Amino acid sequence: MTTFNDLQLKPELLAGLQELGFTIPTPIQSSAIPLLLQGHDVAGQAETGSGKTAAFGLPLLHSLNTELQQVQALVLVPTRELAVQVRQELKQLGKHIGNLKISAFYGGHAFSQERASLAHPPQVLVGTPGRLTDHLNRRTLDLTHAKQLVLDEADKLLEMGFEEEVDQVVAALPPSRQTILFSATMSEGVKELIADSLQHPKFVKATATTIPDQVKLVGIKVEHLQRQEAVLNLVQGIAASGTVVFVNTRAAADQLSALLQAKGLVARTLHGGMEQPDRDKAMTLFRNGTTQILVATDVAARGLDIDALRHIVHFELPIDAAAYLHRSGRTGRAGKSGTVYTLATPGDEQKLRDWELQQMDEWLKADNLPNASSKKLAADKAAFATIHISGGRKDKISPGDIVGALLAETGLKAAEVGKIEVQDRQSFVAVPAAATQAVIERLSNSKIKGRKFKVSIIK
Repeated sequence: MTTFNDLQLKPELLAGLQELGFTIPTPIQSSAIPLLLQGHDVAGQAETGSGKTAAFGLPLLHSLNTELQQVQALVLVPTRELAVQVRQELKQLGKHIGNLKISAFYGGHAFSQERASLAHPPQVLVGTPGRLTDHLNRRTLDLTHAKQLVLDEADKLLEMGFEEEVDQVVAALPPSRQTILFSATMSEGVKELIADSLQHPKFVKATATTIPDQVKLVGIKVEHLQRQEAVLNLVQGIAASGTVVFVNTRAAADQLSALLQAKGLVARTLHGGMEQPDRDKAMTLFRNGTTQILVATDVAARGLDIDALRHIVHFELPIDAAAYLHRSGRTGRAGKSGTVYTLATPGDEQKLRDWELQQMDEWLKADNLPNASSKKLAADKAAFATIHISGGRKDKISPGDIVGALLAETGLKAAEVGKIEVQDRQSFVAVPAAATQAVIERLSNSKIKGRKFKVSIIK
């Protein structure tokens, strides 16, 4: 069996993979990486959870010249959430590569900050089509040194109507480049994009389009009017932290989140009707465990890659089998276990059969779930709260600086400090909920990297 060591990647990349616990490439990685290292254009068909970001990311990082402070690789993605996620994953893979800069440009993010950052351009730029064409139109972005283009989630790029923007970005790139395309489906539009953008491409495909074996599938038989009661009963019977409940509409997300909150659970919504700062906050609080349950529409189905994600609940079935797989593939990543619960009416059961998905490992009846509807749920209140610090990477702050300040100034022990997320101009850190006020007071009156920053709780 091929290992990452067999792929002749840079030692710095192998060190990062070892730290992440990755030793055996996924099928799409073992197929694509050798071809990309040889310089071929590659078109890949791969489902969510197949490891495609590392499949294009490792060869991309392997070929960079970090002595050249210019955009050498451009990754085009359909959504803001995916831009943030891809950037983070590439940073993890390349953490041992010196002088490496990776940026994400997307709508809802301050254009002025992005323009200022281009004074020292990143070697890798991840971006959404609208924001990248905005930079091109204003002549703030130079792509003349770009040698690699990645079109990630190509089917979604076309579904969302970005065809003209994609064409404009591609036209701004040097013709002598390597182009990589990944898509969950190979529609006629995607095939045309391959024909127009790739030169003599090699085609690769993940060997399986199913949910990973380590994920347990549980069906819950319900009548339509039982759904809300069933989901309340379900989250009472499982450890609710790390749960995403998928619904089909924004209204359903808001309504169900409010119901869960009324029962004492720490729940938030994530959908396309929210302002970008609110979406970013919901994701941050879920990533670090402060929020137990995220009630989301399919805006979260792509690019949601979170270590703490343990349970997926299909409150409603999505429109098709591909969307079901995208949702379900959010758990069970990188060999970890997870559980997918599907609330299914008799009509939904027929739809699942029509989709020819694998059988459920277990079927339960909603009537047999522990009853939670008559009382407030025993609130498994989040053990952590999240504090906001008004400084980030641009202020030369690192996670180590924040940990050091917390240990020195607040009396916390290292094991009590939760997940830290450092962004360009702000940082977030999870701390024990009971100690939140004391931490804020002491950290507000102390310095990080020789400077005072505003510290507050995120609610």
